[in-house]
Amino acid sequence: MDHTLRRGTILLVFVFTVVLLILPPLPIPVAQAGEFTFLTEHPGKATATVTVANQPQKLLSRQDAAAYKRNLERLRDLILKQPVFQPPLGVEVIGYFRPNDSLPASTKLPVPGFGYLRFHFYHLAPKTGKPVRICCTTDEIYASINDPGQGFDGIGGQSGFATKAIYEPQKVGEMAGFPVYRMDGGDELVLLTRQGVVPWIPVTREEYVSVYLKYWQSMAKETPQETVFLPQIVGRHQTALDRMTPEERKMQARQLTWDPYEPTLAPAGSEEGRPLVRINPAWYDPSLPRSAFQLIALRFCYSGNLDHDAPGKTVHGDISPFRVWQSLHTSDWGEIGKAVTGK
Repeated sequence: MDHTLRRGTILLVFVFTVVLLILPPLPIPVAQAGEFTFLTEHPGKATATVTVANQPQKLLSRQDAAAYKRNLERLRDLILKQPVFQPPLGVEVIGYFRPNDSLPASTKLPVPGFGYLRFHFYHLAPKTGKPVRICCTTDEIYASINDPGQGFDGIGGQSGFATKAIYEPQKVGEMAGFPVYRMDGGDELVLLTRQGVVPWIPVTREEYVSVYLKYWQSMAKETPQETVFLPQIVGRHQTALDRMTPEERKMQARQLTWDPYEPTLAPAGSEEGRPLVRINPAWYDPSLPRSAFQLIALRFCYSGNLDHDAPGKTVHGDISPFRVWQSLHTSDWGEIGKAVTGK
């Protein structure tokens, strides 16, 4: 080895050793993973802004806007007073709550709104050696207010149902009497309602096939030059509908494999496939003011990085999905539920 290079290497090792000896140890636990040194116990903070300024008075009166803002603030405060946020360890929680940008045409419908609480993990800044939070994250709580169907897994690709259709979520438990559901990617959702009644009704087999039959009929009408595939699809859907018994027509539709020729339904009476529901038009109490919170869906998003059998740090050492999990599983939902029950 070149003597100059060797002396430089020895000097570098010596300096590095001295630095390690004179620097005090980090006062907080860390977890090393790739480019990040996670600070999983660093005391963070939780903040969320509330606004109704995105809605002009012609759509939301000053009185309704003021009442709605108070309700948003109450929801925020009930969530952020929970132990996991006092303070949030290893994360900084940043969020906001506000009405939807588009309000229903009918002024009789409750005002819909939404919000986010995003969990930004802390890590050690390489240059300064100080705790900093990551700029962007998908570990979050998504809140949907007076907007049934939002936050759930929609069936997509078809809007011909009388009301929005979604996959019926898998119920996995309850929190203070409020149902908790597990979504496809592992996210969880708690549904807060005034009467404890879900805001959806089953999609029947007759409804399902009729919606798709109408769709394919319109496609055939718009493209009369296609005389092979579309007529077959229309014919098979019509035949499937005609063959249903009155009992089968009333059964809940369960979507199975995709087949463009045949209705994509599980066999009648089968437990295969995914059950479908659509929003109940009578989900709300019209006697309550528009600003009242009648339904709140809170979706806990783990970015697919949470082991539900052994919740904790991710395989990389990140703590933020676990903090989201804790905000669901360690909070007082009887207390948070007051945001919708009005108690």
